[in-house]
Amino acid sequence: MNASRLALPARALALCFAIGAAVYPGFGTVDLAVPIAAPSPEFVQASMLEGGWGLVLSLLVAVPFLVVFLNPAARAAALGEVVVVGTVIGLVGVLAGQPAFLAVTAILGLCAGVLAAMLRGWTTAGGPRTWHLVLAVAPFAGAAAATVLGEAALAAWLGVVGAVWALAVVLSRWGAVPAPRSRLPLALAAAAALPWILYAADMIRAAEEGREPMEITMGLDHWPIQAALGIALVALTAWGHPIPAVTSGIASMSFGAIAMGYPDHAASPGTSWGVAALIWGLTVLPWGLLRCGAPSLACGRDAT
Repeated sequence: MNASRLALPARALALCFAIGAAVYPGFGTVDLAVPIAAPSPEFVQASMLEGGWGLVLSLLVAVPFLVVFLNPAARAAALGEVVVVGTVIGLVGVLAGQPAFLAVTAILGLCAGVLAAMLRGWTTAGGPRTWHLVLAVAPFAGAAAATVLGEAALAAWLGVVGAVWALAVVLSRWGAVPAPRSRLPLALAAAAALPWILYAADMIRAAEEGREPMEITMGLDHWPIQAALGIALVALTAWGHPIPAVTSGIASMSFGAIAMGYPDHAASPGTSWGVAALIWGLTVLPWGLLRCGAPSLACGRDAT
């Protein structure tokens, strides 16, 4: 069966995988909304852990799957990002003495492998359509309505859903952009590698010690995911492709903003390091955007 006949079911699967990571059972967007929505007392101490889980499952996993759904021609970078993140999660889980995280590695690898096999040979590049943009606006409209009605938690969640979808629509324009020849991505990754690794090491110790608060989703502890976030951001930035570069830049900026908002909470590196993460993300993000905008690149076209 050729790629064109498998494209529709493959895209449907990619959408299902994205929903699984972002909504249920991954709760990515739900957890990311927690530190935004003035969390209740039962969640406030875990705001950083909730936000970290949400950043990984929403930005680093769900967004790439949505990109494949919107534009299968961008599958190489998008699915590659999923594999990188899944590998880091499994590695960190083992280091933290929680091998159950290897199941996440296996699941994400299987999902990416199935989509890659189904879309093998696909060369037609897609692009934003009217309904893509309509769906990007709808959650924000819902968030505005929820805000008027005083439903802060619902408004925050809808805002996150809208942001995730809008980011995927933007990234779906970027197909098989050639690997960068610039040394800047490696330099940016190297500059932040030590701080992120030290942060990840502390999160791994927290998991080993059973440090409070204990947040569990899908039977998995949030502390190792917090460690995986930092290492994954370095790896994705070093890769340098616009899709992982932009998602890692935004994730770092978001992490920094949450750390600044909750400087004394569990898993927070504090205000100063939050500012540093924000600045680093602001440096990575425009490089990814400019990389795609370079006139020598065929953004949105598949080169495979």
